Amino acid sequence: MSEYSVAIANLVDDDPSRNVQSIKNAVIANLLSSDSSVRIETTEYFNHTYAPDLILRWEGVKEERQVFLRTNTNPQYLREDVEVISEKKPILMPLAPLADPRSHEELGRESANARTLVADPDSLYAFSAEGRGQPVLGLFSRAVLQGGKGLVDQERARSTSDAVGLGFAGAQRAEVDQTREAVEVTESLLDSSHADQFTRLLHAVWLGSGASPASFPGATGVRADLDAPALKLLLDIAVAEESDFWRRIGGGVTLSQLCTIDVPASSENLQRLVNVNLDWLKAKSCLVSDAALTEEYGYKPRWFTQSGLLGYTTDRYQTFFSTGRTSSLPSVEDAESGETDLPELLDRAHVAGLSISELVIESAAGGQIEYTAPPNSGFGHDEILEDLGGALGRRSSVKAVAIALGGGSRHLWCDLTHRTASGRTKATFPLADFMASAIPILKSLRRGEYAEISGLVEPLDLPQIGLQATDEEVEE
Repeated sequence: MSEYSVAIANLVDDDPSRNVQSIKNAVIANLLSSDSSVRIETTEYFNHTYAPDLILRWEGVKEERQVFLRTNTNPQYLREDVEVISEKKPILMPLAPLADPRSHEELGRESANARTLVADPDSLYAFSAEGRGQPVLGLFSRAVLQGGKGLVDQERARSTSDAVGLGFAGAQRAEVDQTREAVEVTESLLDSSHADQFTRLLHAVWLGSGASPASFPGATGVRADLDAPALKLLLDIAVAEESDFWRRIGGGVTLSQLCTIDVPASSENLQRLVNVNLDWLKAKSCLVSDAALTEEYGYKPRWFTQSGLLGYTTDRYQTFFSTGRTSSLPSVEDAESGETDLPELLDRAHVAGLSISELVIESAAGGQIEYTAPPNSGFGHDEILEDLGGALGRRSSVKAVAIALGGGSRHLWCDLTHRTASGRTKATFPLADFMASAIPILKSLRRGEYAEISGLVEPLDLPQIGLQATDEEVEE
């Protein structure tokens, strides 16, 4: 029995205002059991025709949902209420199960057309009761509060939750019937935007199973990309450990989308998603900091997202990747300046097998030298650069260096003073390029750290089997 049912059964106070507050408190408890993230504001009204009793809001969501409590459960009266307040697309909440079941069908049709959800408190509680231990149903319960429509009783809440849970599991195995039923029940109960969210989630899992897009059942014109809640759900649920699954999922994700959610370094699914898509996920800039990882993960390098950035952390340094300019990256302390002498810089480039195309050097006397390598010269064959390193020795300070990528067709500019790397224009680069080129230049790495990066980057010779590409990812 829900807290609401207990509270209603125990209403003995002779003070009407206290009874109203007890009812509202019990309703709020049921709503919070359906979605713990909802923020609920109570008003001074009760059972008012035009003024809501409660207002539901969510962090990061502009829309709000107004709740109108109703003491009269006659379906005819509720139909009149739907007509009066439907412009607000509210939740109309009778305080007891409806009478006269013969009138339910008409009320359900009219409320669905008006994008109004009609449900008593225990019907909404049924969603949370069915969804315990199933994150996908937790997301669905929230979607019902945000965008549910039509008439929902406890039986429909249970059957719909069952269909969504089975459909999510079925999509992982490319099972047509279960997936189709989940698509259909969400489309019947949710408004178009929230139904689309679930359809895209099922579609992504369907493709992740290895099934073809054309075989996805129950919907047409499905967008391949995942929105933030759906992506967060996939990362929260251990749906698969196979690299192929996360490779396919990654094809529908951009780094910008991934960085809209905060995912801790403890997420194994985030590690899988990023590691197999280093050549697909693209950033515009990165920064290397000397901040160290704690012993929590045994010094094993880990990925995380935080404050709109993707992070790669080890026991000796952290790297932050951004889809924006270097100004969007955190600032390092002055003590962390990555300036180094030219011989050391050349050693770093040699060990990493990198080709230097430009250098900015400050001599001990304070003068500045700008060097541009001859066209088509490879590292180790540019005698002038090596002679320059020998002449300047430890008296030099390298301020910046450009690394030639892709046979010299692209260049990654590394600012050693601020320990950042980026393209010179609006260019974006795969994370693999930043990992293999920027980090070894901006940080003196140990042999094992080179091996860790190589172990991530070198296996990425898989064919691109992503869902879709985006024009904004093309280097300008």
